[in-house]
Amino acid sequence: MLLFGGHETTRNLIGNGIQVLLQHPEELSRLRDQPELIRSAVEELLRYESPVQHAGRIAKDDMEICGLRLRQGDLLVFMLGAANRDPQQFKDPSRLDLGRANNAHLAFGAGPHFCIGNQLARLEGQVAILRMVQQFPRMRLMAQTPDWGPNFGLRGLRTLPVAV
Repeated sequence: MLLFGGHETTRNLIGNGIQVLLQHPEELSRLRDQPELIRSAVEELLRYESPVQHAGRIAKDDMEICGLRLRQGDLLVFMLGAANRDPQQFKDPSRLDLGRANNAHLAFGAGPHFCIGNQLARLEGQVAILRMVQQFPRMRLMAQTPDWGPNFGLRGLRTLPVAV
């Protein structure tokens, strides 16, 4: 599960994160100047450009959610990427803030389906992103339009052309 479930999503965390940082040079400089921000930076990158965009579930029992009646067996889709931009949950949700406090994003899901590999993914993201930012201080995007992969549920780049 860690190998297959964690590979593409962690790769997307790193690729999406680098792309977002290169699109926000002020935050990229902030991270270079304050490497101790890497933990909160990765949390913000997970919120801002979530590698997993939705989760599907099946209603176990009849229920009502926000006035919507669901029957046992109904399919539900939770849009995690949209929830991570909810203005009721996040102040100024479209702004990237690597020092954002109280960042209760849903990039790893929630409850009993919370990602078992979340700590490993976070650590890999922290190490890879910080090393790339430090190792390649002149890194810049070579294409302004992201080359997103064709997957509806997993958001990740097919390619990320950069100059170092």
